Amino acid sequence: MPVVRTEAIALGRTDYSDSSQIITFFTHDYGKIRALAKGFKRSSGKHSSKAIDLLSYYQIFFIKKEHTSLHTLTEAILQNNYPTLRNDLDKYYRASYMAELINEFTMENDSSEQLFKVLVNTLDGISTEQDATVRLLVFEIKLLKILGYLPEWGCCVQCKNRIQEASGVRFSAKEGGVLCQRCQTKSTHGILVTPGAMLIAGRLAEMNFLKLDRIKLHLSICVEIEKMLRYYIASILNKELNSWKYIKV
Repeated sequence: MPVVRTEAIALGRTDYSDSSQIITFFTHDYGKIRALAKGFKRSSGKHSSKAIDLLSYYQIFFIKKEHTSLHTLTEAILQNNYPTLRNDLDKYYRASYMAELINEFTMENDSSEQLFKVLVNTLDGISTEQDATVRLLVFEIKLLKILGYLPEWGCCVQCKNRIQEASGVRFSAKEGGVLCQRCQTKSTHGILVTPGAMLIAGRLAEMNFLKLDRIKLHLSICVEIEKMLRYYIASILNKELNSWKYIKV
């Protein structure tokens, strides 16, 4: 069985034995994987040099099993443990929410180099910026786009007319996008949103990460977009996410 190498973010872990854990990684080359980490568990309250920290960036080596989804971790070389995340609860909760989104929306062994890069870039931004509200919004929207869940924000899903800033709109998860003022009278599904928030969300989907530090959005717009995303994500997954309890909207 081959030993393979890849870059990875540690998303979660569960105990397997007194000294071992099963670690969930999101990797550059293999997507989400689970790996048995023998001897990697911290014990007696002391920091082991081999212990895997959640929400940290590693180069990992693992034995890739062909007939099971549980691989075997052989080595993990820390690249970045984002220390500011450990000292700021708000940043840590936001990063944890990203990990929960990846866990919920991806299947094991389904690789996405693009999503991995978005995850790493967002962790970098959250760990260094004072206010990462916009960056987290962009992560949520980019994830939906990459995985094929991006709703229609620019045009009415019924009549296909472009949304105008002067008209009232309804966002419907069931319809997969926005309904204009005329078409929303035919549907009782969805939530009312301002056209401005809808159009800005669409622009964020195309935003270059290198330009995010130049973007300044009014708090009310951020709150409205986040509420819309939570409604949409809960509709897709058919549940609310645990992290939402810790992140204010």
